[in-house]
Amino acid sequence: MNLFFRLLRVLFSAYFSKTRTHFMDVHTIRSSVWIGDHDLLGHMTNSRYASFTDLGIMNFMGRTGTMRVFRKHGWIPVIQHEALTYFRSMSFPQKFELQTQMVGWDGTYMCFRHIFVANGCTVATSRMIARLVGRRKERVTAEMALTALGEPMESPPLEQPFLDAIAELRAARS
Repeated sequence: MNLFFRLLRVLFSAYFSKTRTHFMDVHTIRSSVWIGDHDLLGHMTNSRYASFTDLGIMNFMGRTGTMRVFRKHGWIPVIQHEALTYFRSMSFPQKFELQTQMVGWDGTYMCFRHIFVANGCTVATSRMIARLVGRRKERVTAEMALTALGEPMESPPLEQPFLDAIAELRAARS
């Protein structure tokens, strides 16, 4: 996480928020491109997009209360897969929003979509798959996490790119 000051801003506003959001809601961060976010070609470097998706997950966890529940159970989220697609570039001092949403789950895998929006246009998207790791490498399923949150429910249907990535992750683990 190389966006330290932005991380502090996101964590303080999310973690200490008086109102909690539902984990299936869209969670939005507003930011802008800083000079240090640029590569030599003058636009935001691709690694910054991935760093911002980490911020999106921290915002999600703080606002939904999952951060407290996960810490209580000793669960740590680990990103297993991320695929970024770029449509347009952004440069200093452009303002943008990052919209993060959990779109579903399958066994131990939780799927998120991140959408970067600037000037009303989608700039980039990310498909992210994470899982929870327990204190003693215990297997933590999404159902266990949802039960701990007091929200047991079935996953919405996942899109094929998520299903393909999950199948690839499972094949690599066997």
